[in-house]
Amino acid sequence: MSIIALFNAAKEYFEARRTNQAFRQLDDHYLKDIGFYRDNGHIRPLAGNKDLDNETKGHVQIPPGEQPSDG
Repeated sequence: MSIIALFNAAKEYFEARRTNQAFRQLDDHYLKDIGFYRDNGHIRPLAGNKDLDNETKGHVQIPPGEQPSDG
């Protein structure tokens, strides 16, 4: 593994770790609002791939006018 690939892997690990720590601070209602839920101590997306590592890599931006609302 090259040194650049090693640095990129470390960067992705620390970004995923920081994201997971931020998600753990949210309560279940806020998680649902942003499209996630808590399952046995893991944060999972409401739809799509349930692998936690893959969900933190692919961020999809939804334009403000097209965001879902509860009411």
